[in-house]
Amino acid sequence: MSFRKKRSLSWVTNVENHNPNDEALKKSEANLRTIFDNTDSAYILFGTDLQILSFNLLAQQYSEENNKKSLAIGKYINEYFSAERWPQIMEMLKKLSKGETISYELSIAGNNGVTKWHQVRWLNVKNSGNKNWGFILENKDITEIKTATLERDRITNDLTQHNRDLEQFTYIISHNLRAPVANILGLTNILKDHGQGMDAETQQEVIDRIFTSTKNIDTTIKDLNQILQTRKPVGSKKEKIEFESMVDAVKTSLRNTIALEKVKIDCDFTSVASIFTTRSYLYSIFYNLTSNSIKYRKADVAPLISITSKKVDDKIELHFKDNGKGIDLDKNAEDVFGLYKRFDTSVEGKGMGLFMVKTQVSALGGSINVESKLGEGTEFILQFNQSA
Repeated sequence: MSFRKKRSLSWVTNVENHNPNDEALKKSEANLRTIFDNTDSAYILFGTDLQILSFNLLAQQYSEENNKKSLAIGKYINEYFSAERWPQIMEMLKKLSKGETISYELSIAGNNGVTKWHQVRWLNVKNSGNKNWGFILENKDITEIKTATLERDRITNDLTQHNRDLEQFTYIISHNLRAPVANILGLTNILKDHGQGMDAETQQEVIDRIFTSTKNIDTTIKDLNQILQTRKPVGSKKEKIEFESMVDAVKTSLRNTIALEKVKIDCDFTSVASIFTTRSYLYSIFYNLTSNSIKYRKADVAPLISITSKKVDDKIELHFKDNGKGIDLDKNAEDVFGLYKRFDTSVEGKGMGLFMVKTQVSALGGSINVESKLGEGTEFILQFNQSA
């Protein structure tokens, strides 16, 4: 056979073996892989045997940053979850197999205190015969959107709180300032009109009453100034603070009172040991709630205070519980955190402590609630973002 015939036969054979469908499939796969690797979500595809079948570049990046492990085809997906977390994942996979779609938000606090938010979705993949073929895990970074939403909510809450503060300040000015001013005006008029005819004892009594009214004005102005300073945006440096260290600092400050009243403080910070926040505000919150429990203790009963932490979704919860007198919330629920609101006049105070706690918790972006019954003690529940 001549060379020309051999070459022609070779070309014909190649054309006959070439399948246009294979070429189209390869091209389609290449296009899908390009989209897969350039989407804004991380994807992992794994089979019903939990072996990883495929993943994109973002999934690899996420795993290396957060799990300190590289993804690899053939590895089992459970290798990338903690032993504590895996039972929850198994429950989700069971729901997925029944046709459910699972979606939730996940927050991850970095060592620098910056929280990243992710939208996580789990999907079930079925073949044409409606048989479970595998699962898809999708993870999308929504930090920018979530931060904007949280900031909007914070501004709305601040405006609402500022309106409440204005109402509160109006009340203070009309009652706590106007009354002593009226007293001073009345007493000075008495001195002006009748001072020369007064005996020394009466004059001294009038002067003492003027001094008391002036002192009351000064106290109110100082209280207002303290509140306004607390209401300013938190400018202090944030840092990682261990809850145990806060309790130790409060114990040191209240050492004499704790010894005198035989106070017992039990702590459990196993679930969450620390928070990234402003130290001075957190100390003030711990101090006021602890001293409040001691102040409103039952007679002849040693105060027992329990302080615990736990993780609830993406929040950190702190619980301050005591065995004190308790509060009648049926009557006083709306005034528990009010300024100058007091429910037990047998104990010295002016109703500033819980108001300041509420103010400082709000300034840190948190919330506080109370559960209490008369004679059974009180529990304050505080919630903060992981970076407060």
